[in-house]
Amino acid sequence: MPSIEVRGLSKWYGSKKALNDVSFTVEEGEIVGIIGPNGAGKTTLIRILSCLLKPDSGEVRIFGRKHCEAKDLFALLPQDVKAHFYTLTPRDYVYHYLRMRGLSRSEARQRVDEAMELLGIDYADEPMSTLSGGMVRRALLAMVLSADARLYFLDEPTVGLDVENRLNLWEVLREKAEESTIVLTSHYLNEISSVCDRVLLLKDGQVKAFGRPERVARDYLSGLHSKIVAFEDVKLEGFLLKKAGRNTYIYTRSKREEKEIMEVLESSGVPFRRESLTIEDVFITGGLDDGAD
Repeated sequence: MPSIEVRGLSKWYGSKKALNDVSFTVEEGEIVGIIGPNGAGKTTLIRILSCLLKPDSGEVRIFGRKHCEAKDLFALLPQDVKAHFYTLTPRDYVYHYLRMRGLSRSEARQRVDEAMELLGIDYADEPMSTLSGGMVRRALLAMVLSADARLYFLDEPTVGLDVENRLNLWEVLREKAEESTIVLTSHYLNEISSVCDRVLLLKDGQVKAFGRPERVARDYLSGLHSKIVAFEDVKLEGFLLKKAGRNTYIYTRSKREEKEIMEVLESSGVPFRRESLTIEDVFITGGLDDGAD
């Protein structure tokens, strides 16, 4: 049985259509990443799936049940969630959250310890008011992931986390996916590509692609062969160049073109590295504007 079935989902905000006839299915045990430019409808979709927002049309089923009748099966981390009770500790937050979900006192206490260990939280008894934004975010992640739910909705779960804690979270989610389904959004496109089984690409409220990350990238970048990262500001006529800070991304259309560019950079003494194309390159190159539908 699929974890999620979405059929014909649409949502308007005044005269703006935030979601336009969105349909897709998520299988049990998958990690699915929802990606797209700002304003694509990612958060609106998560809010509808988790029953925080009512669609104007369409339906959502979670494990065969109407989604708003299946709240006991899923847990949600909203993008804008905040710790409102700053005198409480991370341990308090997780404990009371689990009690609200129906766990006994002893079960909740045991699950709290497991959640703290899972996210590597060694400040479980410090008041939230004394913690940094990233530490609070990890505590809220521990709270949601402690639910032992069949399905998790995570809207930008890595916001505020440093590189080490982001990578640790991705490992935690991989482990969770052995027993649960995870649907998430993130702006870290290369990271999302490495952890997700499939990505749902939204633009202007419409599903533009849904599939394995490498397949989606290949479809949208079908005219390109590879990417060469030059670690200097370079100028080359007749090639697709994109600036990224001090670096220059050079996109090649063929093996011959790739060889030509590398020879030019080498003879000029410009350090460079060849990279394979990824989902991130769809956005860097503007492929989303003129790529496959």
